[in-house]
Amino acid sequence: MAARCPDYAALAMPYYPRGDLGSLHDTQSPRQVNRYMSHVVRGLENLHRQNIVHNDLKLENVFIDAQNRAHLGDLGLALEVKDAIRTALAGLVGGTRVYWSPEKLEAGTRTRIDPFKADIYAIGVMYWALVSREDPKEHDNYQDKLADNKVNLSPSQKFLLQRLLDPNPVHRPNAPELVKMIRIK
Repeated sequence: MAARCPDYAALAMPYYPRGDLGSLHDTQSPRQVNRYMSHVVRGLENLHRQNIVHNDLKLENVFIDAQNRAHLGDLGLALEVKDAIRTALAGLVGGTRVYWSPEKLEAGTRTRIDPFKADIYAIGVMYWALVSREDPKEHDNYQDKLADNKVNLSPSQKFLLQRLLDPNPVHRPNAPELVKMIRIK
């Protein structure tokens, strides 16, 4: 539910009794991780289809309901992308720094970047945190972590993470492709 008042807009969300993924991320099975992420990427696909970038994807912004379904929330930094080439000024793309994509970290505030691919990178950081049970850290090199093989990943998980966390945004899937890659009911 949303309301617009003279000086502000307000969003009301349901109560999620299981909390957020940030409080659950170190206790989930690989199957449950895939299920949660499937829910999240379907929500993200819906936003992207409407030219809206979430802009603050992180574990603490994914809420778990009583039926153990994940819901993407906290759209306070969402950004509508209006230009035809689907880019935005890097200074407007953001969220929580440990989830920033390499191109966001390297760009000046006036540089145009693809905010949709920045959202996809943040999904990769979330997925990594869930399967590795590590909190995201600034300047993590996920490609090196994936090459280390210290985290027991299935071949499909490793392939997915390599694509999501690719330093080159051109090589990352878009939201519809990601839905197909992680399809779980």
